[in-house]
Amino acid sequence: MMKHGTAIELGCGRQEQSTPCPQGPSRNAAKAALLLLATSLVLGACGSGPGVSLSRSEERTAIRLSAGDREHLLRGMRTYLASVQGIIEALPQNKHAVVAESAKKGGLEMLTGVPASVAVSLPPGFLMLSMDTHQKFDALARSASAGDAKAQLLTQLGDILANCSACHAQYQLAPN
Repeated sequence: MMKHGTAIELGCGRQEQSTPCPQGPSRNAAKAALLLLATSLVLGACGSGPGVSLSRSEERTAIRLSAGDREHLLRGMRTYLASVQGIIEALPQNKHAVVAESAKKGGLEMLTGVPASVAVSLPPGFLMLSMDTHQKFDALARSASAGDAKAQLLTQLGDILANCSACHAQYQLAPN
């Protein structure tokens, strides 16, 4: 269930409501989130970021990264997948603590070690969608910790996966 919050453009033309975190992220995650948000605002004011081009073969935006930055981004996507897998495996067994633990791995804490080179190489829309996804994982973790019903947790997981689908529909990593 969406609560009132700030509308975020997902890059696919639709908007989602972000739910403010009542407990707040850790200090390091908050700094990382502010860095990514500031970078996206600066890049948005300047057009698109470096390394971004529209692919002629598709209508997805190609993102060009160094090999190290590319691996960092892919590692983050694999963390998302591992989080989703942990959530799906734990839900049928009513293991809310495991759901919360799995969801938290995809939350804002993931941003703590993001190199600045990655942030400045990504389109602002990608950064905004990424931030929204991290916030949704944290919200799912809080809901699971609170013992919310499976239906609510599945709805939140569906919202996370909608972000994943929207991102993959709009962006692609260019080959090195």
